Amino acid sequence: MQEEDSNSLIETEFFWYSLLEGDRIVLEADYFVNDQLVLHKDHAYDVLAKTEQQIGHFAFVVQSDVTQQLVNVHPFLVSDYHINPEQRLIN
Repeated sequence: MQEEDSNSLIETEFFWYSLLEGDRIVLEADYFVNDQLVLHKDHAYDVLAKTEQQIGHFAFVVQSDVTQQLVNVHPFLVSDYHINPEQRLIN
């Protein structure tokens, strides 16, 4: 693995760990599954869960506003995010 690839993986992992369920992500492009549009570009989706199917294969789970199905979104597809401030409050 080249150093550049290794750095991208580390950045992706850090980003994935930094966001929590309840935060929102915005995609940089429309997202299709089997040639069907399931997520829209520039739409904020609630992170419902986070998965790591294999080492280095991270995904955010969001619900499609088109089909209502749950969709795994790789962190590389995220163009922006919104932190839920209520989850970050310290008691």
